[in-house]
Amino acid sequence: MTEGWQRCFIALVPDDASRVALAAIPAPEIARRVPEAQLHLTVTFIGALSVERGSALVDALQEQTMCVAPAAITRIAHWPSAAHPKLTVAELAMSDDFTSLDWRIRSLMLELGLPVDARAFRPHVTLARFGREAPAVERVFFTPGQLLVRFEALALYSSTLARRGARYEALMTMPLAPQR
Repeated sequence: MTEGWQRCFIALVPDDASRVALAAIPAPEIARRVPEAQLHLTVTFIGALSVERGSALVDALQEQTMCVAPAAITRIAHWPSAAHPKLTVAELAMSDDFTSLDWRIRSLMLELGLPVDARAFRPHVTLARFGREAPAVERVFFTPGQLLVRFEALALYSSTLARRGARYEALMTMPLAPQR
């Protein structure tokens, strides 16, 4: 692509152990699992970015110091519903760190004149996707227990849609600061 980056988004990258644990959570057989290496928590969707604006965003993100505490999985859900599933997700408890991160990213986007996602931030990791005409599915029975998702980095991704699912390319990855 010569004009810029397509379908960009900023996401938190789980550490290896968290990705393994997330990949082990059950999902309906008719769903297409997100590959373990591609599991992430989208902070904000951006859309298309010119290389110039994308580079400015990368520079601004790298000037930030961000820290996100481990987050508990509160439930496994089908979005928008089990009757009409599009996604199976691991919902995470909202925390002060998530609220702060969301606010900082949105503020940074506004400062750079980039579009701000109008949707409210709902921390989750997509585990599986369904086809357009997927039938109703059973609720996933999973007891989150003490499973915490730990994040190791913040990344700017570009997404490419393909027949077998989206593929994500990290355009920038920034390690998170150690826990306070």
